[in-house]
Amino acid sequence: MGWYRRLHAASGIRLNTPMGHRRILFLLPDLRNPAYKGGIQMFNNYVHRAITELGHDVSVIGVNDRPEDAEPGLIPCNRWRRTRKVVAALQLIWQIAFHHPDVVLCGHLNFAALCRRVCGWFGVRYITITHGIELWDAPASKVRGAAGSHRILAVSRYTKSLNLDLLDGYDPDHVVVFPNTFDEERFKPSPVPTDLRSRLGLNASDRIVLSVGRLASTERLKGYDEAILAVAEVRKVMPEVRLVLGGRGDDMDRLRQVADGCGLGDGLVMPGFIAEEDIVSLFNLCDLFVLPSRKEGFGIVFLEAMGCGKPVIGGNRDGSMDPLCDGTLGAAVDPENVDAIAAAMTELLRGTAPATRSDPAHLRREVVDKFGFARFRDRLAAVLDMV
Repeated sequence: MGWYRRLHAASGIRLNTPMGHRRILFLLPDLRNPAYKGGIQMFNNYVHRAITELGHDVSVIGVNDRPEDAEPGLIPCNRWRRTRKVVAALQLIWQIAFHHPDVVLCGHLNFAALCRRVCGWFGVRYITITHGIELWDAPASKVRGAAGSHRILAVSRYTKSLNLDLLDGYDPDHVVVFPNTFDEERFKPSPVPTDLRSRLGLNASDRIVLSVGRLASTERLKGYDEAILAVAEVRKVMPEVRLVLGGRGDDMDRLRQVADGCGLGDGLVMPGFIAEEDIVSLFNLCDLFVLPSRKEGFGIVFLEAMGCGKPVIGGNRDGSMDPLCDGTLGAAVDPENVDAIAAAMTELLRGTAPATRSDPAHLRREVVDKFGFARFRDRLAAVLDMV
C-alpha cells in the first residue's frame, strides 16, 4: 500500500467504491478530437462505452482533446499544443490525489512511464493497453513504464508476444489478450447505393476484391503490393476481377506503377479518400476483402468486412490471426506468397471455399458472437475484476 493510501486508511477515509463498482481514471491520447480519428481512438471509445455500461464511474484525461471536444467526464488538455502533456500530467496527479480512483487505465504505451511514476506515488494500480505498432522499437523508458502495470492488455496474441519479448521477467499471465470489437449495428449486410459502381468506374459484371487503408510509404507492410500482384494473377483466369484499393497517401503513385508493371492496369481502381458514409457500402459492394499484412496488431477491418457477411483474406504472421480465428473464419496465408494469396482469392471468388469462410450468414453470426460489443464488455468486466 502506498503512503497516500496508508495515510487515508489511518484517517478512516474510505478510498474505494462499493464492491463491484469502481472509480476509473482513463488517461488516453484522445476520445473525441476528429483530427486523431483512427483505430486507437475507436478502441478507446469502445472501452469508455463498456466502462459506462458496466456501471462504473469513469473520468477521462484526453491529452489531444481540445476544449471544444469537452463533455461530462472528459478533461481536455490540448489548449496549447506544446503544453498539453504537462497539463495531462498535472491532471493525472490532481485526479488521483483528490478523486481517489480505484484503477488508472493507461490508453497508450506513450503514457506508461508517467503512470508508473504518479501511480507509484499514490499506490494506485494501473493497466496499460497495447496495440502493436507502438511496441516496435519501443524506447526503454516506455518499456519500463509498462513493466509496472498491474495488468497489460494486448489486442492480439501477436501483440502479447511483442510485450513479452520486451518485458523480461514480466508474468505472462498478467498480459491479457483483449481483442478488438466493431460496430455491429453499422457494419452489417445492407443495400448498396445504385450509383456507387458508376462513381467508382466499375461495371455491373465486375467482381470486386477490396482493400482499404492508408496508402502511405510507411504502411508497405500492409501488403498492398502483394494484393496487386495476386489480383493480376487471378485476372489471367477471371478477367472480370478488379481490385479496389481505397484510401490515400504518398504511396499511391508507386502502387499505380506496380499495377502497370505487372499488367493489372485498369484492373486496379484507386478512388482515393473514402467518405465515412461510403465505407459500409463499399464492404457490401465487394466480393471479398484482402489485407495480407505482415505486422498487423489486430485488424479491425476484418471484423467490419465479416460483419457485412464478406469473406476475408489476411496474413498468418501477425495479429490478423486473431480475427481470422487461425484460418477457420477467414483465409490465413503467407503474406509474402503471391501465389498463395491468388489461390485463396480464386477459391473464394469461384465459391469453392468452405462455408465456414464464405457463407455470409455464418460469417456475420460468428464475428458478432466472438468479437461483438457484448463480448468486449464482458471481457473488460473480467479484467476489472482482476484489480
